[in-house]
Amino acid sequence: MSVLVTTGDGYHIFTSSGKELRSLEGRRVECFTPGPEGTFLAVIDRHEVWSHGRDGEWTPIARSEATLTAVVSAAGAVFVGTNDARVLRLAGSGALEPLAGFDAVPGRDEWHQVGSPLLVRTMTATCDGAVVLVNVHVGGIPRSVDGGTTWQPSLAVDDDVHQVLAHPTRPEIVVAAAGVGLCRSHDGGATWSSSTEGMKLAYARGVAFVGDDVVVTVSEGPWASHAEVYRASVDDGAATRVTGGLGDLHGNVDSRCVASDGTVVALADGNGDVWRSTTGFEGFERIADGLDTVTGVTVA
Repeated sequence: MSVLVTTGDGYHIFTSSGKELRSLEGRRVECFTPGPEGTFLAVIDRHEVWSHGRDGEWTPIARSEATLTAVVSAAGAVFVGTNDARVLRLAGSGALEPLAGFDAVPGRDEWHQVGSPLLVRTMTATCDGAVVLVNVHVGGIPRSVDGGTTWQPSLAVDDDVHQVLAHPTRPEIVVAAAGVGLCRSHDGGATWSSSTEGMKLAYARGVAFVGDDVVVTVSEGPWASHAEVYRASVDDGAATRVTGGLGDLHGNVDSRCVASDGTVVALADGNGDVWRSTTGFEGFERIADGLDTVTGVTVA
């Protein structure tokens, strides 16, 4: 499996054989995520959505005047978030159409800006495609069970969510990294519990799944000098520290900057250093250092 690190200048591919490749140089790439029918999707240069096909080619599929911040595919539909906290859906015509239901989600008037603009930070969908969840910063996690027509709030606004992620094989399991720690849901994001049990630091920024464990990255705050990595069961219980060869992690290991395919775990810290373990939580090695403007990490 390869580790893909998206940046403000294309993305780096670190292969299992030790090679480093580059693609889409000169373009900002972010929000790399699985798309319909075996494709991958990404936001390119903040205003376009591109699809990466099985033939290895990238194809632009949509463009918006809005600044795009996240993308997710659910049941064949493509949803895109914006930096003014809106959600768009890709229409058959190729246009990105705003979802009026998201603009009318109950409690929207309580959303507020903290640091960055009020925006859609991350998005996810349950593995059965039945639920779409949107992480608003700062605005909790609105969710839709009818393909984006209507939305309901979940998780408290001031819990300060930084990433939401649905389990790849268990549709009932969703987790979130938030200012209040690790948040778990066992009903597709309808209700949540949060925990900092076992964590020395509790300001969570990123999450990834390794089987029935969740990896969560934490620090002391938004302008952290260092980060730590923990693991916990997706079902319940305290977190334990992951070291396994990890060196000092600088700044935050941010939203979308920790990833796993269930075996390989990879992450990038605030200094652009990239770490990989091929055996889950042990045997980490640094495979790159000082990458500029890292926007995300994917294992594929």
